[in-house]
Amino acid sequence: MLKELGVKHVDQHDSVQDFLDHIDEDLPELVFTDLLMPGRDGFDLIKEMQSRHPQVPIIVVSAHASLDNAVKAVKLGAFDFVAKPFDVDGVSAALQKAMSQRYVRQRLQGKPVQLQQDRYLNAILGNSAAMTSLREMIAIAREVEANVLVEGETGTGKELVAHALHGGAGPFVALNVATIADDIAESELFGHKQGAFTGAVSNRKGILESAIGGVLFLDEINSMTQKIQVQLLRAIQERKVRPIGSNREVDVKFRLICATNEPLEDAVASGRFRLDLYHRINLIHIRIPPLRERPEDIPDLAREFFARYCQLHHRPVSTIEDSAISALRQYEWPGNVRELENVIERAVIFSSAEENLSIDVLSRVFSCKNSGQALTTGFTVPLTLTMKELEVRYSRAVLDEVGGNKSEATRILKIDYKTLERRLKETKT
Repeated sequence: MLKELGVKHVDQHDSVQDFLDHIDEDLPELVFTDLLMPGRDGFDLIKEMQSRHPQVPIIVVSAHASLDNAVKAVKLGAFDFVAKPFDVDGVSAALQKAMSQRYVRQRLQGKPVQLQQDRYLNAILGNSAAMTSLREMIAIAREVEANVLVEGETGTGKELVAHALHGGAGPFVALNVATIADDIAESELFGHKQGAFTGAVSNRKGILESAIGGVLFLDEINSMTQKIQVQLLRAIQERKVRPIGSNREVDVKFRLICATNEPLEDAVASGRFRLDLYHRINLIHIRIPPLRERPEDIPDLAREFFARYCQLHHRPVSTIEDSAISALRQYEWPGNVRELENVIERAVIFSSAEENLSIDVLSRVFSCKNSGQALTTGFTVPLTLTMKELEVRYSRAVLDEVGGNKSEATRILKIDYKTLERRLKETKT
């Protein structure tokens, strides 16, 4: 099958040990391996290759029943996995992904990437080595048209990365898939013709057609239902959509960028996400490091947000004190950059004209314990509230605590997106 896909040279080995004994004589560009084998198994191969030749991508071939093992292999360092019984499309997608990642890696090792004059890349703040490498990878990934999966925790800036990948070329169409119900998904994605169903009073383009010539950004792809996954997979494979009520298909060509706030391999292993769709959207993988992995970025980020919100809110606060910066560095920031930004904005708003932004000012909007845990605004309410009013206020407090991330708030509150939206509207009335 590999030769049918254009791979010119394929070596086969009867065992993991035989492969490892010959690896230094003729280093392969790519390795396909099973996991469960007599003697040394695929996990041993991955560990050994990570130690000796970490640059060589390893694709694990695994049965559907053992996808949890395949995910474990990826976490050990395997590049990707293909499920048995595999077909040409699945293997082809894995090869294409490996080639795209190799191109990015080779470019990163080549001549320096010019970033200074790029406003989209400069919008991604942070001068740590991790963030510099991230911007370089984005700049190189722009050079190819492969689909991109952006992985990052809540508040790390996944949409900023999507905008940077887009770079202003053509339309940028964004959709949070967690907000789409199954009953309207087809119309939202593919559009409809006038009269196609009750309420279809005019023709309407779907978001896939609206993204032609540019980028379609699907946020929280891990929240997509199985029904919508099937519809999206077909559109990606065929590059065609048929609006509801239409008798013709529309060609659609765009770059697909998806974002997830959890490792998508876990969703595949649990059956929540289709493996074939995973391969289609994950040709280039970009991970945004959480703020706790790069605390050296906190001082610059805090000062940038401080200057921005002093200007926005017309506050005459002169500076943010070093002691306040030190306090901010002690916290782990589960809400990441978005949470830090919200804290700085609140602190600026509650500062007076006579004082700098100090620890005392910070303590008015949150408490930051030296252990680096439990930054909290607290939650107190009068006992005269009704249960409905309590639900509304608590929902708003949780949303503020997670930096405005509605998906995270619904997870904590154990309610659906529509219920949260209804409660938020009630806070405005």
